[in-house]
Amino acid sequence: MTAGDVESSQANDNGALCSEALLSRDARQRLAGGLPQMTLCGRDQEISRIVSDIKGDHFVVLSHEPGLGATVLMQEGLQPALLAEGFITLTWSDWQGRSFATDLKEAVADAVRHQADPGFFAETETLNDLMERVYFRTGRRVALLLDQFEDYLRCHAGSHISDSFDAELAHTVSSHYAKCVVSLQQHSVGPLERLSQYIPNLLGHQVQLAPLTHAAAQEAILAEAARRSMDVEPVVVEALAGCQAAAFQRGVHPFFLMQGLKRLLDSESRLKSTLACQATLALNGGPDRLIMESLDPLLGDLNTNMAELLFRWCNILISPKNSRISVTAKALTDYAGKLNRFALTTLPHLQELGLLRTVEMPEVTRYEISRESLTPILHDWWQRRETSLTARRRAQFRVRSISVAVGSIVAIYAAWLLLGK
Repeated sequence: MTAGDVESSQANDNGALCSEALLSRDARQRLAGGLPQMTLCGRDQEISRIVSDIKGDHFVVLSHEPGLGATVLMQEGLQPALLAEGFITLTWSDWQGRSFATDLKEAVADAVRHQADPGFFAETETLNDLMERVYFRTGRRVALLLDQFEDYLRCHAGSHISDSFDAELAHTVSSHYAKCVVSLQQHSVGPLERLSQYIPNLLGHQVQLAPLTHAAAQEAILAEAARRSMDVEPVVVEALAGCQAAAFQRGVHPFFLMQGLKRLLDSESRLKSTLACQATLALNGGPDRLIMESLDPLLGDLNTNMAELLFRWCNILISPKNSRISVTAKALTDYAGKLNRFALTTLPHLQELGLLRTVEMPEVTRYEISRESLTPILHDWWQRRETSLTARRRAQFRVRSISVAVGSIVAIYAAWLLLGK
């Protein structure tokens, strides 16, 4: 396997979040209670600050660690807030493929049709020319919320496409007709600085998304339970908000918190209960196991070959630092060993389930774990499976050793009897 087959870089170690477009309706239904619905609890300050910066004609960079809920903040927090301020708003995150710039302009035109002018359509023009035409047609400016921007920086670098779009975006940022918020993972702030040659004071209005406070985490638990017409015992609220698996940078990681909560609420629903209680939490192994084993029902539905392939692939999809790596289909097929004939049919199935996604790099399409936040959970599953297999091998070895020893003793005794006669 060559270095070109398995690419491990800082960008890959902290890759982008999974696009909902990758999931079929059936897969989304199967993942209900698996991939969590994030929360806006505790995010009022960030939303207020970004809206204020946008109204002040500033370019805003929202940076964050994986899984802290930036996408929900953009879609469910910023977009409604900016709509209320009179902006035409669009959240965009589909950066893969050569046609993303054209698709973005079509999406802007669609947003204008729905929010301001039903007769508006995109033309062959630059992004800034489009924004200018929107302004003069509607009297309103566009707020572009560019989410998962690390995908753009990663998939389009040093090419004619990236040079062209970098310039278009910079021209749009510097104009009066549109305002932009770029959301990206913290590791991509460095690569973003390639735009500093076009955008003065590029990081002058950077907002760093923090983990939830303990109080916000407790509020989020109760809000999600209320959304499902359920309640949670206070001791369970405290156990989830304070558990080690959800702890992150002196706060609470919302992805892992909601992952555990939704699994707990699903367990209570199956019991026809509307109260998440301590007994059910204990039945699921406590809050940490509740979170780290949250993918087990989904993984348990994989057939034997698919489960074995995913188990093998975790060795090259997860780095020693417990972050994800992007890998070519060839590398995955080669690593499949005797199961290689099942590899190309298993990959689409794992994509449909939301476990893997494709990344269209300039030279080749690669595969990686769909969300960086799923990596620790998959790694925990891998470790438990490896421990179980190791224990099984040791048990089988002991049985064989005892059988050989007993057989040897019987043979020696039989020989002694024969010689004695």
